[in-house]
This record gives sequence, structure tokens and C-alpha cells, in this order.
Amino acid sequence: MVKLALLSAWHVHTGGFVTEALKHGAELSVVWDDDVTRGKAFADSFATSFNPNLEDVLADPTIDAVMVECATVKHKEVIIKAAKAKKHIFTDKALALSVEDCVEIQEAMEENGVHFIISLESLEIGPYRYAKHLIDDGKLGEITSVYFRRAHQAALDKNMLPSYWFDKSQTGGGVTLDLGCHGLYLLPHFLGKPQKVSCLMNELKGTGSDEISTTVVEFESGAIGTAHTSFVSGKMDNLLEIVGTEGSLIVNGTKPENFRAFLQSFHVEGFEQLSPVPKEAFLLEEKKPIVEFIQAIQRSDFTPSRYYNIEAATGLTRMIECAYESSKSGKVVHY
Repeated sequence: MVKLALLSAWHVHTGGFVTEALKHGAELSVVWDDDVTRGKAFADSFATSFNPNLEDVLADPTIDAVMVECATVKHKEVIIKAAKAKKHIFTDKALALSVEDCVEIQEAMEENGVHFIISLESLEIGPYRYAKHLIDDGKLGEITSVYFRRAHQAALDKNMLPSYWFDKSQTGGGVTLDLGCHGLYLLPHFLGKPQKVSCLMNELKGTGSDEISTTVVEFESGAIGTAHTSFVSGKMDNLLEIVGTEGSLIVNGTKPENFRAFLQSFHVEGFEQLSPVPKEAFLLEEKKPIVEFIQAIQRSDFTPSRYYNIEAATGLTRMIECAYESSKSGKVVHY
């Protein structure tokens, strides 16, 4: 049994992460939160204890690992403390607000020999895994462009997210950092190493931070990737479009039951024209990052994760940095 401490219930996905961990051999031993009311309520909902003292939680020798779900601006401080206490670390995106902070986090983890996984959950999705398989097998030829859109109505529906989700003093940024990060790690996943980044973003509804943005990325291969995100759209499915010299793929949807894909390829029989892809062709979803984390600790196998490692986390932070720098300066930023 992996004894887990939750370090804050600030993040909106915390409950889902904890529930998944408990299904796969973790025990939630204690909750800490700098917001006592929030922390106690979360601890009560999972019938466990609350401790308002972070140092006491980290000093507990029975705790194997921590789930860091505090405000993004506090990630660096909390994660480094956890690493120095030799606790294995799971966290959600973004890891930190600067590459410099990511490097300090990495050094602390390496010095103390702790395992690390960050949740970049779009990488586990079956249709996106199918897309990567087509690319790697050359079924679409040379990839020349990728477009990804993830958007919803959080700035329009005031009940969708907690009010602090729009407080830059806690989040460190707006929709580009939050919802937009999925596109910012998917583009390199499909296209390789970024080279230049340009971003436009706007605030339309007075939330105090960016609510809509489009980031365009040039890659070393010459391919161009586009990540669009928004808190000011109607409710809509995510959209992925991949274009190559010998084919293309369109994937639309948000959940396993409503994903749809359309493929055109000179190398897949029956898809010479753009045609629907049967759902049984999608690859199965990978283990969720939190499941991979718990199972690695159970096996004492601390080989760095293939997709959810510190390099991926740092790369995402650099993309976020570039997007905000480009928007502020009005210039293209070198990755």
C-alpha cells in the first residue's frame, strides 16, 4: 500500500486524481492545505485526517509520496520541500512558472532520489495515441502542420470553476497556462523540437487574465503547429487536425464515448478519401499518469516516465514562457 499525502485541494481535478490513486493501491493518509476550510472539507470527504502544518506532514516517515495540487505559484516551494523530505512527487501541470524554477525543482529531486510524474493527461487518450501511431508509421507522410483546439465557457459560466481560478496571484496566468497547456505539450509530441513561438491573447470578459489565445509554433522540421484555447467559447469538443504530405487526420471529441476521427491516407487501404475511422481502430487509453505513479512506487521502479517526466514538464513551462513573452512583446520568441 502506497501511503499518500495530499498537499492542497486547490486544483479542480484533485478529487479525480485521488479517487484514481485509491483504486490502484494508494491510501490517502493525510491532507494538508494552506486554506484550512478547503483542506478539512476535502479530508472529510475522503474520511481521512487534516494537518495544517506542512513540515509535520513531510516529516512523517510513513508517508511514501505526495500529490502536489496547490496553487501553481506555490509549486516550486512545496515540491522542493517534498523532495528534500525524500517523498516521491506527483503533480499537475504546469510544474512551475519559469524554466529556472523547473531546474531548481529537478536538482532537488535528483539530489534526494525521488520519483516524479506530472499529469499531461491528453497524451494517454486513445485517439491521440492512434494519431501518434499513424505519424510514427509514416501513414501521413511528412507532417507539415498540426492544429489543436481546447476551449470551454469558464469565463461565461461563473459557476464552472472556483473564483480563485482567475486570480493570477495564485494561478500565475490565464487560459494559455491552464487549458492551453494541453495544446502546448501535444504539438511537440507530434512535431518534435520547437524553434520559434508567436502568440496572441486577449481578455474579453474582465476576469483579470488572458481568456483566449492562439499560439503558433515553428518546429525544427519546418512544420507549423497551432494551439488555440479559450474560456469564452460555447461548450464544444476538442479538435485535433494533423496534415501530412501523404494524408491527414481529424479527431473531434472530449470523452471516449464521443470521439470521432476522419482519416485520409495513401498508405491505409480504404482511406484513400477522407473517411470515418471506426472506434475499434483507436488505440486503448494508456494508464493515467497517477496510476503509473502509484504502480512505479509499488514496484520500486523509478525509471523516468516515458512521457510524464521532468524534461516534458520543463519543456511545457518553456512553451508557456514563450507564449506569454511573445504576447507581451508582440514579437516571435525563440524556444
